[in-house]
Amino acid sequence: MNNLNELKESVLANSIIDEQTVRQLRAVIFANGGMDKEKANILFELKDTFLGKNNHSSWEIFFIDSITSFLLDDEDSPGEIDDSEAQWLRAKIQYDGKLGKIDKALLTNLKRKSLNFPEILHFKNKSVLIFEAILFSTRFVTFLAVIGSMLAAIALFVISTIQVADGLIYFADIIKGDKTDYEHLVAIFVSSVDGYLFATVLLIFSMGIYELFINKIDLVSKQKDSRPNWLIINSIDDLKSSLGKVILMILIVSFFEHSLEIKYGTISDLLFLGIGILLIAAALFLTHAHGKHKEKGTYDKNP
Repeated sequence: MNNLNELKESVLANSIIDEQTVRQLRAVIFANGGMDKEKANILFELKDTFLGKNNHSSWEIFFIDSITSFLLDDEDSPGEIDDSEAQWLRAKIQYDGKLGKIDKALLTNLKRKSLNFPEILHFKNKSVLIFEAILFSTRFVTFLAVIGSMLAAIALFVISTIQVADGLIYFADIIKGDKTDYEHLVAIFVSSVDGYLFATVLLIFSMGIYELFINKIDLVSKQKDSRPNWLIINSIDDLKSSLGKVILMILIVSFFEHSLEIKYGTISDLLFLGIGILLIAAALFLTHAHGKHKEKGTYDKNP
């Protein structure tokens, strides 16, 4: 192996790999037991160093035959490319994100001679990679939804805060004795809560879309376990679940707000109110039951 390292240093000092160098490499490589992983790594290093140079045609043939011999003539998996060999070859071929002429010829030779050809060695052509890169980049269009939802949430928070300020002014008038309509005061505050809840929906939607399509938000906490539950969004279903719970709260608040405005003059009015309350209770129960079932499923997967 020392002779091979010395030969490698000698080859690296040249500008190309000529026919004489190939003969020297062949003599050293297949001496002392033939190909092994260290020799294969040296050949890949030489291949990457002299890529695109005016090398002798025998170099490409020698390189392909040597790597093929290393992968197919071993004792562990003769005639086949096992998983570890496939992963090693994948890393060696695509370490720079490109698939050169010699790499393609090597893969073609392996397909022809090997009894198997692992899926990991199926490389995509350049046009497919370019199209997929463009397609993947279109996810940044969702940034418009992130910004729009965030601005809408800020606007609603401001409007709801103004409503709270109006309620406080109305409360001051009640203290002074100028106003006596307590239900109107409750309606003002309930309306502001409704606005805050919908603003929260928009905020969760904005952050959820950002995390799903653009990038994870890491500034919330340095420790992943202490992230708030509403920001743990790993899929569209998680986002829908978070939004659904807040929307349910909005509907409950809206129901309460309208129930304050209704005049209950008959027994049927009270009956409809009771039915509405029962439906809300059922919705809350189902939401709570679904949440506990989801947590139980998570615990079962992570004992």
